[in-house]
Amino acid sequence: MFWELAHFALHAPATIALKLTVPQDTLYTTLITRADAAGLAAQRDALVADLRGHVVEIGCGTGAMFRSYTHDTRITAVEPDPEFAARARDAAASRTREITVVDGHAEALPLADAAADAAVLALVLCSVTDVDAACRELARVVRPGGAVRLIEHVRSPRLVAGALMSVANPLWLRANGQGCRMNRNPLPALARAGLRVDSVTPFQIWSAGLPAFPMRRIHATRV
Repeated sequence: MFWELAHFALHAPATIALKLTVPQDTLYTTLITRADAAGLAAQRDALVADLRGHVVEIGCGTGAMFRSYTHDTRITAVEPDPEFAARARDAAASRTREITVVDGHAEALPLADAAADAAVLALVLCSVTDVDAACRELARVVRPGGAVRLIEHVRSPRLVAGALMSVANPLWLRANGQGCRMNRNPLPALARAGLRVDSVTPFQIWSAGLPAFPMRRIHATRV
């Protein structure tokens, strides 16, 4: 926990200064690009390497996941923020595979029942209003037997670190301005929605501008 706090303290002033001078979508793109270079891109690639067919990506942000999909996929990317969606459409246009960016929220996806072969979320459930509703929508739009893949940062399983994250969460929520919460654990909500968790891979990213939260790469199945 000491090293995580030291990392955050070291980079926080520059991130705050950047946040005060650029739009939120530019800030997000800058920080995510740094995180991808620090190892997050490799985790994205591992997350979706075996996916095929129609994939719905929920909360696609500015399109950082698009480079990781194989040419055997057709992507429907859902994004609620207009500025982020505009950047995602630009990113989609630079890819040869079929990627369509549509407006929508995780809690009310604009897809029919069992319309997708797989669903992907990357750093999304930390900021949705209702995690259980979002997970129920995952279960609704993915066909039985389909894959559900997530990258999420989570509340630390360590007793003291987890408690400190919960105490600090209101301050973090106000500071980040995107509804991101640092103390969530998506696994119970996935189970409640009828999604079977097949594997959970812990990792951590040390990137300038972002806290070194404990992260998980989650592979699940729509049963």
